[in-house]
Amino acid sequence: MLFHTHILAGIAFFFFLSNFFPAAKLWLFLGILLGSILPDIDEQHSKVNRWAGMVGILIAFFAKHRGFFHSLPCFLGLTFLLQVLGQPALGWGLLLGYASHIILDGLTRQGIAPFWPFSSWKVRGPFRVGSFAEQLFFLALVIFVVVEVL
Repeated sequence: MLFHTHILAGIAFFFFLSNFFPAAKLWLFLGILLGSILPDIDEQHSKVNRWAGMVGILIAFFAKHRGFFHSLPCFLGLTFLLQVLGQPALGWGLLLGYASHIILDGLTRQGIAPFWPFSSWKVRGPFRVGSFAEQLFFLALVIFVVVEVL
């Protein structure tokens, strides 16, 4: 999926799940936004990769797109790291946004390899990135978010 679809899906996740974190909604929101785009740090032309500067350049050089950063081992490692750091709302937000990104990319024809590097088996869906179907999904997300805001 494209950047704007991932961001809007993250915002939709926030509205759907924010009642579980009433005291720390700002941290949850920021975490979800970051998590919804973070897995694409491994793609050299992505916005998050460019924003990451030298770190993004190094990650894109060494990592295959939709490889480790789109896998459960990375997701679990990130979960562990955030538990150690102890910022619960930001951590949960990052993980929820990350999960939304992985789910959406799993719906595309390119798919994801959730157990990479242990297995190259992929979860693939019927949608092409940037297709009319993605645009319709984006429109549905816009409607959902507007209804939630109003």
